[in-house]
Formats: sequence, C-alpha cells, structure tokens
Amino acid sequence: MYGLITSAFVFSSLSTKAMGLAWILITGLGVFAGSNHLRTAHKNTAPSWLHVWLLCTGLALVFKVGLTAYWSDPWGERHGELRLFLGALAVYGLLCMQPFNQKVLVHFAHALSLSSVLGLFWVTWHDRGALPTHHIPWAGSLAMVSAFLLALSLKSDFSLGCRRLWFLGGLFAVMAVLASQTRGAYAIVFWWLGVCVHHVFVRPSVLASLKGRTQPTNIFVSGMVLFMALLVFAQTAVFERASQSLHDAAQEISVSQQSTAQGSNSSVGARIYMWQQSLAAIAESPWIGHGHDGRRQLLEDWAVAADSQEIKRLGHVHNEFLHQWIDHGLWGLSSQLLYLLGLVLMVWRLQRKNLGPAALAVAGITFVHLTSSMTNVNFAHNHYTASLSIFVSLSLWLSQLPPKQAA
Repeated sequence: MYGLITSAFVFSSLSTKAMGLAWILITGLGVFAGSNHLRTAHKNTAPSWLHVWLLCTGLALVFKVGLTAYWSDPWGERHGELRLFLGALAVYGLLCMQPFNQKVLVHFAHALSLSSVLGLFWVTWHDRGALPTHHIPWAGSLAMVSAFLLALSLKSDFSLGCRRLWFLGGLFAVMAVLASQTRGAYAIVFWWLGVCVHHVFVRPSVLASLKGRTQPTNIFVSGMVLFMALLVFAQTAVFERASQSLHDAAQEISVSQQSTAQGSNSSVGARIYMWQQSLAAIAESPWIGHGHDGRRQLLEDWAVAADSQEIKRLGHVHNEFLHQWIDHGLWGLSSQLLYLLGLVLMVWRLQRKNLGPAALAVAGITFVHLTSSMTNVNFAHNHYTASLSIFVSLSLWLSQLPPKQAA
C-alpha cells in the first residue's frame, strides 16, 4: 500500500490520475484504520485540533449541500467539500496507526521531491500548455508540495542529508510554479522568503549558535550567497517566464485602470471587471446567492456588456470567495471561511503543543490556499481539491513525530 502511494506521489506532477490515486489510497487507508480503531478501542482518542478540522469541514459540506439542493445545482461541483471532509476523517485513522512509521514519511518526502524535479523539467521543456491539467490547479498543488517539504526540511530532526534533499525538492517545486506562469500561485515565493529569513536570523537557537561570529559578518556572508543565487537564477528560463508574466500583468492592469470594460479582454482585466460586477450581483441576493445557472447567466450578461471574449469563455469569476458568495450567498462564503478558520485554529493549537513540523506545514498550506483563492476558483478543479485534502492530512500526520523531533 505505502509503495503504491509513494509511486503515485512520484508521478503526481505528470498525471492527475496519480494524484487522484494517492488521495484514494491515503483516504481509504485512514478511514479503514479509524473505523477499525473505534471498533477495538471503543473510544475516541482524537486530539482537540482534529475535532476542529472535522467540525469545520463537516459544517462547510452541510452548508454547500443545502444550497446545492435548493438551487438544483450540479452535485458534481461538491467534490471539493466531500474530499476535505473525507480527508479529515482519514486523519483520525492515520493518527491511530501505531507505531508511527517514520520511514514511510521519508519515502513520501523523497517521492514528492522527485515529483517536483519532474514537474519542473516538464513545464520548462514543454510549456504550461502541455501540463496534465489546467496550469492553475497544477501550480497550486506544487505550491502546497513546496510548503510541505519546507516544513520538513527546516522543522524536523531527520538526517541532514534528507532535510537538504527536501529543501531542494521544495525549491524545485517553487521554480516549477514560476515556470508555469501562474501568477496567482507566485505568493509561495514570499512564504519561502519569510520562513527562511525567520529560520536563519530570528530563531533563538540560531542566534545562540552565532556566538563568536559578528552579526555584520553573518549578514554579509548570507547576503553574498543570496546575491549569487539570484544572479544565477536570473539567467534561467524560469526567471524569464516569471518576469514576462508579471510584466504582462502590469500592462493589463494599466489598461483596466483606464477602462475596466476596455481591459476585460485580457486575463487580468477580465478578472478586475468580473470582481467589480460581482459586488453588484451579490448585493441583489446576499443571503442565498444566484445558484449555478444564475451565475452562468450573469457571466454571459457581463461578457456582452463589455464585449469581452475572455469573459465569454470563463465559467467563474476567478475569486473563490466571490464565486461562492454569488452562487450560494453568505452560506457559500461561510463554507469557504470555515476552512480557513479551521486551518488557522489548528496551526495555533499545534504550535502551542510544540508540534513544529505540523504547525509550519499547515500554516504554509493555509497561506497557499488563501492567496491562490484570491485570483482563482480552486474548488472547480479536482486536482487542486485532491491535493489540498492530501497535504492537510499529511501535514497533520506530522504531529505524530516524537518529541525529540518536534524541533
């Protein structure tokens, strides 16, 4: 079973079916182990932070099911909410599996690192048009991979060789995101910078190890290493693609500032126009929204009004929170906010328990989900929701690391 999951992780950046298989196996394994534990132990031993996640995912599913039934919306669109709820149930089973097999976690991390390399080579060689799925959920998935590997490399106490390998794997995942030209996922760069700066300059353990070395010297050496790394990176195709993508976005924003309707035929301009129109649509029905068909009709009307071919081909407003609010009103918006609330509360409780790897991993995934949801409707993509469910589950599984490893 573990070998099959590891193999699926290796090819997850090249095939959506591989990521889907990994989700099925991990979720099935967790649910089976959890139900078996309840039958034999006859008691619930789940930690308090898992209760929070189960409650939030359960309520989010109930909210969406109710409004989906009310509007007679397609039930297939509820795959994301169902995946996250089943994933939360699976975490309980994973935590019940004793003893905790650290070698399995090492193999998973190795596989994800290799997958990041394969994904980077693929998107660099073939461009994002040849990716196995839409580039937005693909980049979001790899951003979560990078956040997970970063937490393992900096906060766990595995061998130095493993942690260095995982750090490089996470870095390759970030480069793959940049090469995909998915601007909505570029925020992962800031997460890496913030976490690494804190790890190097702020942690008490690091500051104590710097005794005998002057702080200016340390800053100078670190600055030179960073400068050389950036200099090399600036010569790569990854940097060229990312910089060109940001330059194009700046131009599209400039046109939209003059006239949102005029700029609505560009990627960024269409988003700006739809976000503005969404506010008026939400005000018309803030409590229960407009439903799936009502939202599609609104998009058609906006495309005609702006004479925008870009909007005409889209099926959502490219903002998760506005999308849910338009579809299902405050109930839909609440379902999305519940996920963020649950994730933030878990980070807080995990950190209080000094479960550093799990806390940092969940925090990173929360950051990726929040920032990417501002410019895309991630729950429209199976690949993204499967990845989100998997990496939240794996991140919470890190809480099983023994105290000596919870650095």
